[in-house]
Amino acid sequence: MGGSVDTSTTARVPYPAPSAAAAGDVDPGVLDASAAAAPVPVPPVPRPAWLVTYVALLVAVDALAIAAATLIARASWLDLSEGDIHIRSLTIPYGALTVLTVPTWLIILALAGAYDVGPFGSTRHWTSIVRAAAQLLAVVAVAYYVLHLALLGRGVLVAVVPLGVALTVAARAVVGAVFNKARRQGRARRTALVAGSRRGIDAVLAQLADHPAAGITPVGQVPVEGPAADPTPAITAALAQSGAEALIVTGGLARGSLRDIAWRLEGTGVELLVVPAPGELGSLSSQIRPVAGLPLVYIG
Repeated sequence: MGGSVDTSTTARVPYPAPSAAAAGDVDPGVLDASAAAAPVPVPPVPRPAWLVTYVALLVAVDALAIAAATLIARASWLDLSEGDIHIRSLTIPYGALTVLTVPTWLIILALAGAYDVGPFGSTRHWTSIVRAAAQLLAVVAVAYYVLHLALLGRGVLVAVVPLGVALTVAARAVVGAVFNKARRQGRARRTALVAGSRRGIDAVLAQLADHPAAGITPVGQVPVEGPAADPTPAITAALAQSGAEALIVTGGLARGSLRDIAWRLEGTGVELLVVPAPGELGSLSSQIRPVAGLPLVYIG
């Protein structure tokens, strides 16, 4: 997608012909919220292969970053010719230090949420890495005293943490730049249906047009005029016909409709994101996940 979204080419979802009495009140280009009589089953959507590849690439560069940090710290504080680490009565080759730091760093990153890429490949990279660094420093401190690593030297262990963080951030920045370039070229993207008030739909489409790196391609829209009607049938019919991988709700739904939609999407693989409005989320499990400059709430 280029720098803008041409709403004239955005997929429109047809609906059953209205009755003669209502024919003059319906816009034939857009699915009406009252058009479908009953919700249509939404077909399952598989997790895209590029998203799996992206996470695997993050794991690979993180492993390389902490391995490089360990080798650099060892070379700076010791001599690479030194061959053994003495832990209590054990003698272990220095190569084992890398074997230990790599999986430890990856596990800590995973627990800190560094691989939680969400439905569109967006992560809270920097906050999760900083949180993981603090946890790694705590692990290093405990290991130093519990395993009696005085012979290894504090400098080696302490230097691994900032070096590991710096190299991890740098490696992920490179991956992110390549990833965003691919998205601007039309790859690594997901399709989305936008539903809600006309004003909200227009705002979301404008934001997506201004942020092509968000990786969202709108393929349809379901305007909901007024909170009285239940938009669930129209939305599920639009999802079934368009094959959209995500649903973005901009507000304006009848009370309880959002929960009903979330239940119908459960297990389908279709992601549900909402532009939050007071009182709309209720008891749904959710988290804020900024996408394309919008404070979208990802419904889990």
